[in-house]
Amino acid sequence: MKILLLRTFPSVMDPAAYNSQEIGLARAFVRAGHRCGVLYYSGKEPAHDEQAAVPGSGQTVTVHWRPGHNFFKNGLFRPAQLKELVAQYDVLQVAEYDQLTSWWLYRHPPGGRLVTLYHGPYQSGFTKGYNLKCRVFDLLFNRPDKNAGVPCFAKSRMAEAFLRQKGFAQALPVGVGLDKDTLAAPYDPAARPAAAARPGFELLYIGVLEERRNIRFLFEVLAETARELPDVRLVLVGRGDPAYRDACFAYAESLGVRGRIDYRERAPQAEVYRLYNHANLLLLPTQYEIFGMVLLEAMYFGLPALTSLNGGSDVLMEDGATGLVQTGFSAGEYAARILWLAAHPAEQARIGAAAHAAVEREFLWDSIAQKMLEVYAQQAQQKGLAL
Repeated sequence: MKILLLRTFPSVMDPAAYNSQEIGLARAFVRAGHRCGVLYYSGKEPAHDEQAAVPGSGQTVTVHWRPGHNFFKNGLFRPAQLKELVAQYDVLQVAEYDQLTSWWLYRHPPGGRLVTLYHGPYQSGFTKGYNLKCRVFDLLFNRPDKNAGVPCFAKSRMAEAFLRQKGFAQALPVGVGLDKDTLAAPYDPAARPAAAARPGFELLYIGVLEERRNIRFLFEVLAETARELPDVRLVLVGRGDPAYRDACFAYAESLGVRGRIDYRERAPQAEVYRLYNHANLLLLPTQYEIFGMVLLEAMYFGLPALTSLNGGSDVLMEDGATGLVQTGFSAGEYAARILWLAAHPAEQARIGAAAHAAVEREFLWDSIAQKMLEVYAQQAQQKGLAL
């Protein structure tokens, strides 16, 4: 089978970047015995192809760079070049229902080819621009009565529900995968018991410092926890708007917890696994998340995570089994769960081991590729396609 993954956004990617989703999934398809390519937007740069290695196989993924235009955050490729490229593949998997190139292909599938959709966003109070874009798109282009036959993969159950509201009746939540070949170190089952045995209790946050990620609330949770757990600390890693960052740290000062925060703007990717291994708990009280790769990474390294109900936790975690998922935003309730985990060090190891096992079982790209291949085969049979 020849599969093309089309990233239809008008942004220039770095295919060598850590855990590029398209490259990770494409490598999994190649390992499963299929030919796979990735279409990336190259802006005004001329069309060209390059090869991305599939470690351990001697095979490659073909990365097709094609020029185009950014039209209101839609990547529009040159029609002749796009037509020539898709003619080389049997399965075309497009990104996001509201991207115009995606819409054109799933609404008008080229003859003899299967077109599928892989979608992540959903609407919330923190996606006002996206909400508006969807309203305009739905008014001008979307026809829910014609979407029922489009096979879809959703990055979360929230995204699945969003797609079904748009008429996509065949939406299957599969999550997002991890590419172990990009990790600097393997999972160490001894890390969690060692962290639990150390004095003190270390919380970890990794991500952008922004309002959506609820940084002030994060500091409120830290302050509430410190009332009962005097040796709690927070390792905070991430960049953000300086004004917002400084305002957050001023708030931490007013709460009396600034001295408990070890802040750094960034950590080299080759060293991030050490942060996961050393901490006792990842804390991510985000108000909106399409998926949250930090949750997936933490789980892989066996670090328990306490997070809100969001697009990552709703498909990745089972509350109390493979992580801690908190509905609502009460600093007292978050602190209570932290205090419970601190008082039960064996639970840190148990939840961490279960989280790692869940990732190995369901959320490596190879597992997700197999789910997609099953759908491809079913759809090809139903539609009479020879893939």
